Amino acid sequence: MAKSAGKERMKQRWLQGLVALVLGCVAAFFMAEGLVLLFYGEQPKFPRHVVEAPWGLRYNDPGSKYRHKSADGTWWFRINRQGMRDDRDFSYEKPDGMKRIISLGDSFTIGYEVDVDQTFSAVLERELQKAGHDVEVLNAGVSGFSNAEEALYLERELLKYDPDLVVLSFYSNDLTDNARTGLFRMKDGNLQEVAETYIPAGPVGNFLNRSWFFNLLSERSNAFVFIKERATLIVKAEIVRANQQTLRDDQEAETARDRVYDSPKSSSQLPTEQSNSKRQLADAILQRTYEQLRQRTIPFIIQSIPTKTEGGLVDSFLAGEFDLKQPGFYFVSMRDHLLPYIGREQLYWERSHRHWTPFTHDKSGRALADLILEEQLLEPETRDVHPTDN
Repeated sequence: MAKSAGKERMKQRWLQGLVALVLGCVAAFFMAEGLVLLFYGEQPKFPRHVVEAPWGLRYNDPGSKYRHKSADGTWWFRINRQGMRDDRDFSYEKPDGMKRIISLGDSFTIGYEVDVDQTFSAVLERELQKAGHDVEVLNAGVSGFSNAEEALYLERELLKYDPDLVVLSFYSNDLTDNARTGLFRMKDGNLQEVAETYIPAGPVGNFLNRSWFFNLLSERSNAFVFIKERATLIVKAEIVRANQQTLRDDQEAETARDRVYDSPKSSSQLPTEQSNSKRQLADAILQRTYEQLRQRTIPFIIQSIPTKTEGGLVDSFLAGEFDLKQPGFYFVSMRDHLLPYIGREQLYWERSHRHWTPFTHDKSGRALADLILEEQLLEPETRDVHPTDN
């Protein structure tokens, strides 16, 4: 009897300890939530649901539905079975008489901090339909995407949808993101594909982005997002550092043929050369995309998304050497379209990740539609003409 009573007391103590541990964890969680809200405010809770794709890259988790919330608002995402932000599904084969536009880009393109019908891709589709075109715009934006991933996504998958036009939206962080992927590098002035796949954090990251519990915390918890965002920045910085070192080594190996160094480079020289190497890599990747489309006589539009600074809007794309006068290529600088509205309209959300507001998406969609209609880019007989100055 005494032995049985002792076991019962041990069991009770174990249960009491477990309950105390659970209650302590719950209390700590709510305390952390309160402290983050008190000292840092509402955190942008933007679960990404970006997972490994069958073609070796990453894309939006097909069939997922989730919420984005920040101090600026709440937005719902639905990803179709093709991994695109849309309420419709698309087959590879186009309906008879239908024109298709592929919209490539990152979180600006998929439409962070706007509803699906407010994205510039949706605005573009509506404006072209109003003008009498039977057209579908496929929103293939993926948060965190680089030009490198966009190029391979297009080549390996999106060309199967038989597009009549491709729009790529460029943002300044593409320069760093291209280096982070390690998919391409420059060698003797030429672009080389050096990796087949890129899945950040590998199987672990893929598992976490598919995990309902992980995404629930990303969608609902300020404390979890606060920690996750800072950990993500550290990991990204380390990946960029490693791949940027490779880019820098390649560049130094090439320039060493023509120069003799009397002393090591000063630290003040390195940022400029690193920036130049990233710029050259981006230009070469975009040129590859252009040439892929040119072979198929598919017009290519690059929309440059300006960076908002205290001094105004900066268009980083124009700092490169990409040839804007190539046949079949068109360029839209949204800086020019947005400058008249600085101080009059809210162009970027200020309390989260500084994405475009619905107003700015609307201006973008209309600017793209105006260019397409003016140049008659959806007309078969004009798809192979030289562009006018834009």
